[in-house]
Amino acid sequence: MTTAARAAGRTRHEVCPVGELPPGHMRLFTTGRRRILVAAFPGGEYRAMSDYCPHHGASLSQGQLERMWQAGPDGRHMPDPDRWVVVCPFHNYEIDARTGCPVVKLGRSRAATYDVAVEAGTVVLYI
Repeated sequence: MTTAARAAGRTRHEVCPVGELPPGHMRLFTTGRRRILVAAFPGGEYRAMSDYCPHHGASLSQGQLERMWQAGPDGRHMPDPDRWVVVCPFHNYEIDARTGCPVVKLGRSRAATYDVAVEAGTVVLYI
């Protein structure tokens, strides 16, 4: 999606310079009553979701961003190179960091997601 298409009807918010949010880290961004978690991934990819856990409403920014664990071909656990989760600080509930969907489905709940772009070296959020 182009910046112009992304911006249509949405408010642009500068989160931080790219260098302040390295891959594997996340940052809380607050605007009005909205609390939004912005996560950085390898390759310059950024995603944003609501800071509220869909399970019990905990602040996800108090949790951890980590690679999702999977079973390897020999049965040992290993981190998935492509999937990242935000781990809720209350119950270790895992939310897919790219989609806002819980890894284990509990009803139809999910965290709201928002568009993020990098513009002139700045991470920008569109709400």
